[in-house]
Amino acid sequence: MPTVEELYRNYGILADATEQVGQHKDSYQIILDGVKGGTKEKRLAAQFIPKFFKHFPELADSAINAQLDLCEDEDVSIRRQAIKELPQFATGENLPRVADILTQLLQTDDSAEFNLVNNALLSIFKMEKLETNLRKLFDKLLEYMPLPPEEAENGENAGNEEPKLQFSYVECLLYSFHQLGRKLPDFLTAKLNAEKLKDFKIRLQYFARGLQVYIRQLRLALQGKTGEALKTEENKIKVVALKITNNINVLIKDLFHIPPSYKSTVTLSWKPVQKVELGQKRTNEDTTSGSPPKKSTAGPKRDARQIYNPPSGKYSSNLGNLNYERSLQGK
Repeated sequence: MPTVEELYRNYGILADATEQVGQHKDSYQIILDGVKGGTKEKRLAAQFIPKFFKHFPELADSAINAQLDLCEDEDVSIRRQAIKELPQFATGENLPRVADILTQLLQTDDSAEFNLVNNALLSIFKMEKLETNLRKLFDKLLEYMPLPPEEAENGENAGNEEPKLQFSYVECLLYSFHQLGRKLPDFLTAKLNAEKLKDFKIRLQYFARGLQVYIRQLRLALQGKTGEALKTEENKIKVVALKITNNINVLIKDLFHIPPSYKSTVTLSWKPVQKVELGQKRTNEDTTSGSPPKKSTAGPKRDARQIYNPPSGKYSSNLGNLNYERSLQGK
């Protein structure tokens, strides 16, 4: 059985491996074996096993059994630590089993343990509901993020039709997904199978590539324009389109981090820009803080409050020659 030093050493191997952590199955097995050691080894195992659980699906049964052994340990501190970490095992098909284990543990006579078990069950129920909503949102997002034409041509009815992009919908859906993803940050890495994650990244890459083309064209079209020139209907559309594409670009960059990040904030395109008094610190309007934006002393102009829904697809009727799809195909 491993010593405390060996447990720390193998923990370090897994922690330093970042995205390659799944290649170190032997190190995780050593941590699982820590449940056979003494008090110190068991306490470490109770913390280390759940931390890397999601990276070793082939050892899921062994890991859950090891944690369950700790939940029944004679040492009350080990039991409590193990119970506290149980919700981390409640992923996918393992969720019913973990919920059943926790339900059985409710029979404890220890009031502190009972509270831990109860809190763990509540956590699982909330997580299950969140995952369900996030999965529905993810599926809806995929409907508005097409595959590249080269891959679409492999389909039976794809033909030569170019993908039509609806940026306003994607901004809304991607922002919502980004917000919920903060509460379940391992959704993309632990809740989706490898094939579905690969498909999503292909769609993101295609969309990001098109955004870069569009953003450059919009900036060029607006370059040097100020004051009254920006108040024309055509330029108003371009300004909003630039804001939408910039927002999407920021959110996509976050999702391409390994692991995906949910730290960036954006001001949604339909939210009015608040005016501030001279010398007053400008506040971030983004709703990610969890509280509503503060009202400014001088309210936004009437037309700025209207929710703008730009045309879908190529913006061809409003943005002249900004033909996004053709730019992509020419690459």
